[in-house]
Amino acid sequence: MCDCLHIRTLPFILRNRSTMRNYSIAILIILTLISCKSKTNKNMNSDYTISTASESDERAKKALPVEGSEDKSDILKLNINIPEILKEPDSIRFFGNAKYDWILTIEANSSEMFHRDSVEKYISNDWRKKVMYPTVYCLPEKSNNWTYLFAGDNEANTFKKFALAWKLYDPIDEPPTVYNEKSLSKFDKLVKKRMKKLKASKLDYNFPIQEASAISNGLSSFVTQNNQWAIIVLKADKEFEGKEIWDVMMSVGLRWGDMDLFHWNNDNREVGDDQLLSVWTSTQPGYFFPEEIAEGNVQTEDLIFGFSIPRSVAPKEVFNVMCEVTDYAQKRLGGQILDGNGNKLDKSAELERIDLILKNLNKESIKSGIGDALYLFQ
Repeated sequence: MCDCLHIRTLPFILRNRSTMRNYSIAILIILTLISCKSKTNKNMNSDYTISTASESDERAKKALPVEGSEDKSDILKLNINIPEILKEPDSIRFFGNAKYDWILTIEANSSEMFHRDSVEKYISNDWRKKVMYPTVYCLPEKSNNWTYLFAGDNEANTFKKFALAWKLYDPIDEPPTVYNEKSLSKFDKLVKKRMKKLKASKLDYNFPIQEASAISNGLSSFVTQNNQWAIIVLKADKEFEGKEIWDVMMSVGLRWGDMDLFHWNNDNREVGDDQLLSVWTSTQPGYFFPEEIAEGNVQTEDLIFGFSIPRSVAPKEVFNVMCEVTDYAQKRLGGQILDGNGNKLDKSAELERIDLILKNLNKESIKSGIGDALYLFQ
């Protein structure tokens, strides 16, 4: 791992449990490759593909053994108490985040509902572009549950209300937008003009413009400060051979899958990411093709183990397991164990860093790995 890449301070991002997490790791790998003068596996011919979990399993089985030469899967044990998750009412299950979105709710006259064709005409994609693409929700005439206006399964054609929601700080944007009062005032005026076209009766705000702008500014600092990854690098003395890497990963119980990486999968679908930790490399292309490993075409300069701290339901516990996994890999493969900045790993310092992030989240009544943590930290 090169000294020029300060992985742990980069604001890596993902929007939901799977798709945007893949986007986050993809950015992480790309930045690693850009920042490091890493070796390329020139003989690799495979193309990157997106597959289901079952398809990935079958692909792996066709190329290589999915059982390791020894069973060290007992390393992957996590004994934690899952925090209680408050279930959202069905009425707002598919609605904006009232704490971190700026939501403008437009209400129809009691004598005349909004019609889909009118809403889609005046809240068109071209119009939404002018106001930075807010998410559009609707409350159907015959329902008490909000939903997405443009959802594929939303067949309602008349609505009591619709709402526009701007995420007040979204780290997935490049660069992230910090909304000032001038911008929000402009959006407000444009929405009011559309209200007249739609003959709406009422406009409600979850935050006044000044407060929404202040929240956006505060989130800019808070998210950037705490959107960090725990990273451990196993740096090869020479090079790691692909088949040996594969056997180590299988032996310890990691599985090859999403993004062509190795993962410790999260079996609890209620909290955290789909994976508890992932493994990639700074050697191009950054991920692993089982077919190329089987052909002997893969050699890497390192293995990089990591996970998002605020998106993990138990980051200190997962970090300790990650240390054990890295120790086992070092025993089998050799190499040096480093932190994300290329220095000798200081486990105590890393745990202190994780603890500081958890304290920062706690001050805002946010628990890592659930609810608002998954919404804010992408």
